[in-house]
Formats: sequence, structure tokens, C-alpha cells
Amino acid sequence: MLYLVHRWLGITVCLLVSMWFATGMVMMYVAYPELTKQEQYAGLSVLDPESIAYSPASLLAKAPSGTSVEHLMLTSIARRPVYLLKRQDSPWFGLYADTGDLLSHITSQAAVTSAVGFYTSRYPDRAVTGVALKTLEMDQWTVSSRLSDYRPMHLVELSDRAGTHLYVSARTGQVVQDTTRGERIWNWLGANLHWIYPLQLRKHTNIWVNTIIVLSLTGLITIFSGAIIGLLRLRVRRPYRGKSCSPYRGVPKYHHVFGLLSLSFLTSFMFSGLMSMAPWGVFDAETNFAEQVHRYRLGDDSDGAELAYSQVGEIQKLLKSKVGLESKQLVWHWIGGESYITLHSSDRPPQYHLAKGGKRTLERIIQTGLGRIIPDEHILTQQRLDEYDAYYYSHHGRIRPLPIKRIKFSDHESTWFHVDLSTGEVFERLTARNRVERWLFNGLHSLDFAVLINHRPTWDLVLITLCSVGFLFSLTSVVMAWQRLGRRAK
Repeated sequence: MLYLVHRWLGITVCLLVSMWFATGMVMMYVAYPELTKQEQYAGLSVLDPESIAYSPASLLAKAPSGTSVEHLMLTSIARRPVYLLKRQDSPWFGLYADTGDLLSHITSQAAVTSAVGFYTSRYPDRAVTGVALKTLEMDQWTVSSRLSDYRPMHLVELSDRAGTHLYVSARTGQVVQDTTRGERIWNWLGANLHWIYPLQLRKHTNIWVNTIIVLSLTGLITIFSGAIIGLLRLRVRRPYRGKSCSPYRGVPKYHHVFGLLSLSFLTSFMFSGLMSMAPWGVFDAETNFAEQVHRYRLGDDSDGAELAYSQVGEIQKLLKSKVGLESKQLVWHWIGGESYITLHSSDRPPQYHLAKGGKRTLERIIQTGLGRIIPDEHILTQQRLDEYDAYYYSHHGRIRPLPIKRIKFSDHESTWFHVDLSTGEVFERLTARNRVERWLFNGLHSLDFAVLINHRPTWDLVLITLCSVGFLFSLTSVVMAWQRLGRRAK
């Protein structure tokens, strides 16, 4: 039974495992498409103070009342200033800051105008035209849940050499995703295969998650059964005829010896792939992160209605004072119900501004809100990070902000929070379970260890070597499966 289980499970998953190793090497250099913050700001036009004739108070006066504010910003769409408001459990609501008109459903033609304006702001020396291909809820490149509030979207194809596709939200008019021809091709050879990511499966999240869990468990059972067989059949002190430690010949011998030599890596790879899906809720927190952030921002009673820079004159004066700075977006924030704004540009960190000429530093304001995050627990330590460390680092094309503040609480989940010191936003939570996940997934699967990722190309050489070994080993499984099935077919 042990031999039969290993044989037929191996035949079932051998092609899949070899594909995982090959596509993993592609993913080292081509990430799944994502519109980064840097790309987003580069595509926005500079805010013109003279074009702003309406205040955010006008937006709030016209917006439906409801839950607290999640997002409020002054940005641009198709080179026009616009206020965008997002309340909890409500769709986006917008108002043009130049005319006071409400932002209605974005048409296909308006989406083309927005996409072309975004592209030419990002690449001023390139002239392009755009064509609206279709309006969609979701396609292969927009399955991420972070885009849920922006659906439906218009897909706009641009006439540049890279074959750029831009996705424009029909709710806000913003460009929320971009892909190029090269990204689409390489991702079909990388992430889409590695994650088993075809749209028809991925849009059914629970089915997709359980599919990956079952396949990973099947791979682990195959490896464990093969390890037992391999050790049982191995002879070192009393070799087989011909002084061989293996009873097999040809490809099966390579499979036997190669499998034992690479056993630890194969097991860690398959196990960490299973951990990437956080199966059975093993890494889930017991508390609600959104509620904790809400307490930090607005307290228990405040609805966040009190605005810093709520008048047109204040905003115009602020923008005019930033001579030489390409101000592209204003974002409103709250800590403990107190409002302030940050000013964003393409090539500089956000600038913080407190209302009414306040002189307090942002770090001091952050300090006033920290105790509200988990009110029944006390803060154990606070640490300012000006450099990355083992739990907060930048890798795989992810650029994460610095400096940040790390706050450790005394709660039973041993929770850490990371606060962006340039905006005051709490943007990450790590419970004790999350920190274990960091090692069981990122550590074992991507080899995200400081000794490697901080000394590239050492990381590249190690990972490529291991993936190549895994790929060659899995090819022996494919050959043996082909031979076995061929004999049975005859």
C-alpha cells in the first residue's frame, strides 16, 4: 500500500510540482501586476490652486450621511481636481473641486480620457491614444480584493510600444491597475501558473483556497511516502550487487538518490506553500484590525466630521506655499478625532500639516492615539525603525515606508502594530501567529532571510540552485510516470 500510494499520487502531481519549481524562478524577477503608490502619484497631474473653487465641506454636505470616514482626499482625474470620499460599508462618493458637480458613473469615453491623462503625466514625452476595450467586474489581472471598492472597471488599451492596459474605476475615475504586454506574458509563465490562478477558479475564493490546500497536502503525502520508501531501500553498509546503494537502475535510481539528497528542501518548499494559504485559519487573529484602527483614528464616539483645511482659501494658500513641490494629492487623516492632512508628490515623502497653525509634531499626535488601539491593555515597548529588520523589510519589489514606529502590546495575542511616521496611519498588524507565519511561509518558501536578501545576488544564486534541483528531481518523476502509464496503456 505504501508503494501504491507513492506511485499513484506521484503520477498525479509530478507535472504540477515540476511546474511549481520552474514558475517560481520566473516569479523571482517578474511580479504579479500591481499599480504601486509611486506609479500612482507619477500618473497624477499637479494640483492647481486656482482651479479649486469648492471645499471638502461641500463634499460632506452633499454626501449621504452614514458611518465614519475611511478615506478623504483631494486628487485629480483627467487633469481635473476632485474630492473623493469613502465611508465604511459605503461606495465611493466624489465631487469635482473646480465646478462642484457630483462625480457620476464614469463612462467609457471618460475612462479613456482619464487613462491617457494618467499615462502622459507619467511619461510627458510620449504621445498616446486610448481605446476602451470593455467594462468588467473582474478579469485575470483584477482579482485582488483590494480592488473590490472600485468595481466595475473600464479596460483601456493604449497605443504605446509596451502594450499598456490601464483599468479605470467606473466609480471614481481613477486608474487603479496597470499591465504591460511583457507582464501579461511572463505572468502566464510565472504567477498565474504557480498560484493556479485562472480567473474561472480564482474568482471563487473558497474553492481556489481549498484546491491549493488539497494539492499541497497531496504533494506532502507523496514526499513523506517517498522518503520512507527511499530510506527502506537504501543500503550504505551492505550495498546491492554492483556496489550500489540503490536497487534501481536508470531514471528510477536517479529518482531514489536525488530524492533523498533533496528531501529537506522538497519538504520545506511544499509545507511552506501550504502555509501560504493559512489553512484552517491557523494564522487568523481573534480581534478585528479595522475596529482597532477605528479607535486609534476616531476614538469611540467621534465621527471624524471635524476637518483640518476645510476651507478653499486654506487649501489654496497651502498649495501656493509649496513652490517647487509638485503637490499631487492631499489626504485627510484623523488620530483620536483630531484631523490633519498629508501632502503627496511623486518623488518626496508625504508632508504633514496640522490645522490652525498647530506646532505639535506628528509623532506627538501619534502618541496620543496609541493607547486607544487596545484600550484594556498597556504598551510594552515602542520602537522607531529607520532601517528594515527581520519582520519589516522590503523585498520582491515591495517598497515599504521608512521610518515607522513599532508598538508592542501586552494582550494575549502579543500584538505588534506598525505606524507610518510620514502619515500617522496604522498600516500593519502582526500577532504572534503572524510572526510565526512570516517564518513558515516567507522564510521557508522565499528564503526571506536577512543574510540572503540583503546580499544579492547571493539570494538569487541560492534560490535558483534549489529550484533547479527541485525541477530536475521532479522531471525524474515525470519520466517514470510517462513510462508507467505507457506500459499500462499498452
